Amino acid sequence: MTVECEVAIALEQRERLQEGPLPDRPLEPQPAPPADQAPPRGRPWVKGQSGNPAGRPPLIHPPAAVAEYVIARKTIPLAKKLRDLALAGDRSMLRLWFQHVAPSRRGTPHWLALPLVEDRAELRALREAVAEAAAKGAITTAQADALVRIVNTVMAMM
Repeated sequence: MTVECEVAIALEQRERLQEGPLPDRPLEPQPAPPADQAPPRGRPWVKGQSGNPAGRPPLIHPPAAVAEYVIARKTIPLAKKLRDLALAGDRSMLRLWFQHVAPSRRGTPHWLALPLVEDRAELRALREAVAEAAAKGAITTAQADALVRIVNTVMAMM
């Protein structure tokens, strides 16, 4: 601000003081209202009525949703970067790739020799054959469980 502006502001303030007190501020303190007209203490609203009937406003963008959106947008570029670093020879990135992106499959299913079934009786026979193969050790229990679940699902659809 320039000196001229400061002088003009000071002059305006002096003129206002000379005009008199501001109308919205009384010079004397107001007396307290009588006891019978005092506002109720403790419960200003009627019992059962909320002080905020509209309720708390919802968050426009909850922080968890924003974080999920940002991570979802960056997942594919991060995976590509991880792959490129692993292919370039970075051992830690290679370890991360095989641990999280492409983990080794345990108990791979051998379903190539399964017969085609046409009715529920054949499905029951297939379920018994799977149980026998698991008992003999020809397939693992995890493979047997997966096969029995598939057979049960197909039986429910028939």
